[in-house]
Amino acid sequence: MSKTHEPASDFCAAARRSSGRVHLPVAPRAMARIRFSAEKPLPRALTPEQALNWLDYLIEQGQTIKAVNVGGPGDPMATPELTMEVLAMLRAKLPGVSLCLTTLGLGLTALADRLAALDLAHLAMLVDAVDPLVAAKVYAWIRPGVRTIPLAQAADQLINEQAAAITALKARGLPVIVKTTVYPGVNVEHVELIAATAARLGATELRLFPFSAVDDGSPRPLGQLDPARLEALTQAAAAHLPTMFIDPRACDKALTYDFGQPEAAGHALPRPSESRPYLAVCSSNGFDVDLHLGQAEQYLIYGPKNGPVALLEARPAHAPGGGEARWRQTAQILGDCFAVLAAAAGEAPKRALAEAGLSVLCQEGNIEGMVEALHGGRKKGRGK
Repeated sequence: MSKTHEPASDFCAAARRSSGRVHLPVAPRAMARIRFSAEKPLPRALTPEQALNWLDYLIEQGQTIKAVNVGGPGDPMATPELTMEVLAMLRAKLPGVSLCLTTLGLGLTALADRLAALDLAHLAMLVDAVDPLVAAKVYAWIRPGVRTIPLAQAADQLINEQAAAITALKARGLPVIVKTTVYPGVNVEHVELIAATAARLGATELRLFPFSAVDDGSPRPLGQLDPARLEALTQAAAAHLPTMFIDPRACDKALTYDFGQPEAAGHALPRPSESRPYLAVCSSNGFDVDLHLGQAEQYLIYGPKNGPVALLEARPAHAPGGGEARWRQTAQILGDCFAVLAAAAGEAPKRALAEAGLSVLCQEGNIEGMVEALHGGRKKGRGK
């Protein structure tokens, strides 16, 4: 599963901030790609530690977390043991929170008992076809294992494994919500059959998402779905099981850790202010956020420079040692910064700096994208 295939993360991975729904993209590998998006590398997935750090940050910022969805940017079942580790950690950390999983469903049946034991609120399965011939029109490739196999064979395997997984999960009392992206001219006439099949297998609900093309340079032979046609599809599907049409324009953005999506992250991430216009970054090479907060010998300072955001200066970090005094001094060094970006940080410095009004964000990755996102999407200029 790639990000382009997951309607939950594209349109409604998490509802509005007040609902307390959080999407955690922890799946590093894709199992399929749809035909209507460009072939490109997946965004970086969170490690389990980063996922927990993100939840800690949201809680520290006063968020009430009611539901957590695990899925993307690849497919959780491509790395099943990693996924089970993350789910177990989340269940232990947030015992009263609704825990959900979004996946294509390949390889899922073997994990049915373990998933049921985690008391998931539901599992969302991405089903765009229940006929291999239609699936072959939707997908450019499907990779059930470590190798890509012929599309006709893979499509048949996908349909069979999805059906077996829904049946197995129903038998264990785990609700399954089927999510279907509707592609004009491809699977529109197939939607009612998807609904009927999902109902027969034991799915509890169907959610329909209109395909939404993003301008990334990929070929798009698809047109737009007429709202009246979407309404008719919803009513036809509803004759078989409860069906909801999800309008992406009505969905609020996710509380997500994807710094590449500033509009999605903007609900929870800190922002520059008049008194704190700058961002500090812990980096060993000037290109990547790759240092632990305690390892940084200097902080790269980014901020607006004649409009665009640029690298302004490098400030020496406080020498290691000294306990809380070190972090009080750090808070003074970075007193005009609204946040500091690091690959990781301990709880004590995060707490000390937060008390001084400085947020610590832990995420490895490219500096430019993160800086641009945290500064509200303003293009990063060239600094010295």
